[in-house]
Amino acid sequence: MIKTIHNVEEVIDFTWELSQDNLNASYPRKDSIIELKEYIKKFIDDDSKNVIASYQQGELCGICLYFWIDEEKYVQTKVFLIKDGYDQVAEELINYIRNQLTGYEFFITGIPFTNKNANEYFKKKNIKCSESSIVTEIHKLEPRTNQRNHCVEEVSKNNFDEYAKFHDRYAIPLEMYYNSTNLLKDMERFRVFVYRNANEIVGSIFVKIVMDSAEVFGLFVHEKYENKGLEGILINEMLTQLYNELGEVKEIVYFIEEDSTNELNAALTAGFEVQAKYRCYKCIL
Repeated sequence: MIKTIHNVEEVIDFTWELSQDNLNASYPRKDSIIELKEYIKKFIDDDSKNVIASYQQGELCGICLYFWIDEEKYVQTKVFLIKDGYDQVAEELINYIRNQLTGYEFFITGIPFTNKNANEYFKKKNIKCSESSIVTEIHKLEPRTNQRNHCVEEVSKNNFDEYAKFHDRYAIPLEMYYNSTNLLKDMERFRVFVYRNANEIVGSIFVKIVMDSAEVFGLFVHEKYENKGLEGILINEMLTQLYNELGEVKEIVYFIEEDSTNELNAALTAGFEVQAKYRCYKCIL
């Protein structure tokens, strides 16, 4: 049985227990049960978000937090946790969302490599793995000593049209939600930095600010300039500007594609640390 959750107390202990278990977890993984409770409550209180739970013989077996964007026909999970009988419970949760949002593009995000039951289920169902990422983080951003690089500049709404073409060259093939159109809509929450060579944009990084935290959503470098250190320059410039604007940011999360060795090495050199490996799956409901 699927139930819509209106009281966070009904599911908080179950969600916290599974989120701490590498074999069952899904991303994001909160640092405390209080932080997790606040996160779930935001989904309960938002009309464009939902919290559903699966009960088998009266016992709570699975929970899913998800949001949707009607004009984009887009839906994405933010928590997808199942305790026992993974295949049956996953099928029930997904079918419920399918009945509500038929035809929407559906992304099941944050599935750890260590969650064997989840990864085997999506493989059996022929649900496409659209992303395989290494999650890195910086906790409590410290002052940066890097000197400003004169080739790096910040993008604003005033000069966004020039950047949009470069951005979409990489974002669209990757099927990113934040193509240039959606990025511009949410621009007040993003900081975008570009690297110019001979007045041409050849690299960029864009990061989203959420209260006292931030998440790097993408780093793009023109093929001709790969392996030339642009990744490190862009990452360090982004961190310098974040500190100058926000001070000691509590946490910066950075998902890096598993095969992006140069990007990963540049992030590690800049102070990011590897936390886990995650996959994202995609299908049409």
